[in-house]
Amino acid sequence: MNYSEASRRLHIAQPAISQTIVDLEDELGVKLLLRTKRSVQLTAAGTTFLREADEILRRTNEAQRMSQRAARGEVGSLGIGFFGTAAAPILPPLVQAYRRKFPDVELRLFELNPDQQLAAFDEGRIDLGFSRPLPADRRSEFEEEVVYTDRLAIALPSGHALANQKVVRLKGFGRRTFCAIPPQGCARPF
Repeated sequence: MNYSEASRRLHIAQPAISQTIVDLEDELGVKLLLRTKRSVQLTAAGTTFLREADEILRRTNEAQRMSQRAARGEVGSLGIGFFGTAAAPILPPLVQAYRRKFPDVELRLFELNPDQQLAAFDEGRIDLGFSRPLPADRRSEFEEEVVYTDRLAIALPSGHALANQKVVRLKGFGRRTFCAIPPQGCARPF
């Protein structure tokens, strides 16, 4: 290719192309082109510079594409806090569906109580959490949406004084001991 052909392809005046190349060679301190009246050829330095410049442009385009994917949530990582048994009925299918839709996102799951989730948000360890409603003093910091309402059941022996009542109020238990099922006993694999 010669300067006239480059000028036509780029829609730039030939003197501007010549001056840009001279400026670039001065800045780099090397000759990029061997010029004759009939042709222009790359020097070894020009060949190397062209190869590296092409790679930089390719990587720049890739960086743009990847950053756009990250902005859409298609790549990267997502930290999810969840509150034990409260999330067990809904979290596994959500995680499976998310992994199918966004296979290039690394999911990091953390079983945390509500206070631990707030601390994990503050530390940047999680990006979203499945928990109880937020305390009033922290609500303005988050977007909150109810995604699941759980039922709390009380199991009583048939001979218990409260067993025959249709509605059992916690006040009726006074200072009696409660037993909760540990999360590891209820968790389903993701």
